[in-house]
Amino acid sequence: MKNTRLSHLFRLSICVLLFVTALSGCVHYKGDNPIPTIMATSEAFKAFDGEYENTAYYKNHKPVSIAVLPFTALEMKSYSLKSNFEHPEDIVRAGMYNHISSLPFRDLEIFDTDTRLKNAGLEDTEAINRMIAQNPQKLKSILGVDAVVTGEVTHFDQIFIGVYSQIAVGCKVNMWDLNTGNLLWRARHVNRAHAGGISSNPVGLLMAAVAAVWNLRGTEMLSQTDDVFREIASTIELPESALAMQASLPKIDLFACINSGKPFTAGQPVSLRLIGDRDCKAYVDLGEFKSAIPLRPLSSDMKTAVRAEVMHSIQEQYRKSGHELTQDLMRAIEREMASREIYEGVYTVAPGEQMYGLMSKAYLVNSSGSQVTAMDPVHIIDIDARPPNTVTGLTSLSLDQRVDLTWDQNIEEDLAGYEVWMGPSPLSGYALAVALEKNAAVIDQLENFEPAFVKVRAFDTAGNRGGYSRFTKIVSLPEPNLNDLPRPGPSLGGAVVASALLTKDRSPYTVQSDLVVKPGATLHIAPGVEILFLPGTMLTISGGNIAVYGRQNQLVRFSPVSANNTPGSWGGVLLKNSGHAVFEYALIENAETGLTIINSQPLITHTTITGASQAGLHLQDNARPSITCSVLSANQGQGGMVVEGEGIAPVIRNTSFVNNNPFEVQSYAPIELDLTNNYWGVESPGADKFLGQILWEPWLQSPPKRCGE
Repeated sequence: MKNTRLSHLFRLSICVLLFVTALSGCVHYKGDNPIPTIMATSEAFKAFDGEYENTAYYKNHKPVSIAVLPFTALEMKSYSLKSNFEHPEDIVRAGMYNHISSLPFRDLEIFDTDTRLKNAGLEDTEAINRMIAQNPQKLKSILGVDAVVTGEVTHFDQIFIGVYSQIAVGCKVNMWDLNTGNLLWRARHVNRAHAGGISSNPVGLLMAAVAAVWNLRGTEMLSQTDDVFREIASTIELPESALAMQASLPKIDLFACINSGKPFTAGQPVSLRLIGDRDCKAYVDLGEFKSAIPLRPLSSDMKTAVRAEVMHSIQEQYRKSGHELTQDLMRAIEREMASREIYEGVYTVAPGEQMYGLMSKAYLVNSSGSQVTAMDPVHIIDIDARPPNTVTGLTSLSLDQRVDLTWDQNIEEDLAGYEVWMGPSPLSGYALAVALEKNAAVIDQLENFEPAFVKVRAFDTAGNRGGYSRFTKIVSLPEPNLNDLPRPGPSLGGAVVASALLTKDRSPYTVQSDLVVKPGATLHIAPGVEILFLPGTMLTISGGNIAVYGRQNQLVRFSPVSANNTPGSWGGVLLKNSGHAVFEYALIENAETGLTIINSQPLITHTTITGASQAGLHLQDNARPSITCSVLSANQGQGGMVVEGEGIAPVIRNTSFVNNNPFEVQSYAPIELDLTNNYWGVESPGADKFLGQILWEPWLQSPPKRCGE
C-alpha cells in the first residue's frame, strides 16, 4: 500500500516541476496584427505574441462580476485528440475559467452558470450569442453578472512526426458587457510545444518523465491549456490596486483527481492532489455534490521518498538516452521541489450516492486569507454507488435441453446488463450462468427433466449489482408445456384419453388393470420412472402416442410388481396403430412378450428387452421400427425377435442379441430381413441362431459401444 502511495506522489511531484518550469520556458507564436494595450494583469503580457484588445469602452466600464459561458468549436473541425477528450470545448472553457477566477472579479461558477442557462432554456450556444447581440440585459437578469466571456476552440491537436510530436491548444475569446452588448475585451492565441524524445531543457525533460512514470494521457494537453489561458488572461487590463491584490494571491501549480476514469462505487476513494504554495489551507468542492473536502500536506518522510523517486527516474531517463544530466539542472529541480507543497485528500463514496460529470474545484487559502481556485477540466468524476433495482417478473419456458428465461426490463439509464445465476437448490450453490444485455436468456445444454433454480440481477456501467430476483425453478423438457400436463398415479389403469406425464417423484407406479393410451393422447414418461405391472396386465398404445425419456443413469423400467416374479409375469408393451412412439433408455423385463409392434414406426435407442417368456420383440404387419444401441437378451419361447406378417421393414443396427432361445431371430415374413452390423453373442455366429430369410453378415465381433456413451 505504501509503495502505491509513493508512486502516486512521485507522479504528482513531476507535475510540480512541469508547471513550474513551464512558466519560464513557454514558447509563443506571434499572431496576426497584434493590438497592444496599456496595462495588463502581470508582466506575462510582455511575452504575449497573440492578438488581444482592451477596448476603449472597457477602460471606463470594467465589470464587477463575470461568467464564462459554454465554448464552441470551429465548424467542420475534427480535432486529433477528440478520441482522448470527448469535449475539447469543455476543457478549454474550464482552463479559461481557472484564470478568470483568479482575477479580481466576482465570478459565477461554471456549474451555476450552466444551471441558470438550462433553467432559462438556453442550452444552445447560438441562442446565447443571439441574446448577447439582441437582448443582453435579459441574459444579465438570468445570470446575475455584469459581463460574460464567450469562446471558440481553434486548436486542440497533436501531430506525430516519428518519435516526436507537436501539441497545439488555442482559442479566441470575447468579453461582453451585458448592459449594452458592447465588446469589452478580446484575445486570440495558440500555444504550441514539442513532446517526445529527450529534451535539452527542463520542460521537455519533465514532459518525458511524466509520460514515462505517471502514464497519464493528457498531461501535456493540461499543461498547454493552462499556459494558453495564463497568457490570454494576462492581457486583461486591471487597475494598479487590483494588480497589487492579485500579487498577494497564493499559487496553484497543479490540481487533479488522480484516479478518475471509471465511475467510483461505494467504498472507493476519490483521490485529489494539489501542488502549490506552502503553509496554506486547501480544500476541494465536487460541484454541488460535495463541498469542503480537506486536503492536507504530505508528511516529511513521504516528501523525501517522492524526491528520491523523481530524481531516480530522471537519471534513468538520461542514462538510457545517452545524455548527461548536469548537477546544475539537478539542483534547480530539487530547489523547486523543496519550495512547493503537495496536498492530498480523499473522498470515500457512500452507498447510494450517484452523480455523473462532476468537475472538481480546488481552493488554496494563504495565511492572509487570500484565496485562489483551480478546476480540473480533464479528469471528470463520475460517482455511482446506486445499484440497479431488483429484477422482477422472472418467468421460464421449458424446451428440449434448454430453458428460455424472460423478465421485466429495468429502467435505469446507466443499465449495462444482467447476470443469470443457476444452482441445484433454491437457497445455495448458485454460480454465474451467463451475463447479457437484454432481459432474456437461453440456458442450454441441460438434461431434460433435471430441475434447477435460477435468479437474475442487474448491473450498471459502474459495476454496481442490484438485488437478486426471486428464484424460480426451471426444468428443460423434450416438448414444450410438459410441466402443465396432468400427473396421474401412483395407481394406473384403464383408458388414457388425454395426455399425461409420469414423473420420478411419484414413482413407482402400479398398473392395476390394462393401461390403454387412446388416439389423441400421449403418455410421457420422465427419466427414472418405474412402472410395475400386476400379473396379467399390460400397456397398450392403441392409436395414441408414447414418449419414454430415460437416461443412461435413470432408466425407465417396465417390470412386474414383484422382483422375484418369473418370466411372463405380465403381458408386456403393445404398440398398435401408434402415431408417435419413442423409447430412450428403457428396460422391459420379465413380460410375456416384451414389445409387440403392429402398424407402428417407433424409434428405439439404448433399450433392453430381457426375460420374456414368449419373445423379446414381436414384429407384425407394417411394423417399421428403428432400433439402435439396444439389447435383446435371455428371452425364451420363440427367442429374441419374431417377425411375421406383411409390410415389415425394420432398421436394426448396433444392437446385441445374446442368449435368446431357441433362436436369436426367427422370421416368417415374405422378405429377407437385413440385420447386418449387429452382435450375436459370439465372435463368429452360425446359422443355427437364425430361422427364416435373414441377412446377418457382416456382423459385429463384440458388443457395440452404446451410442453417445
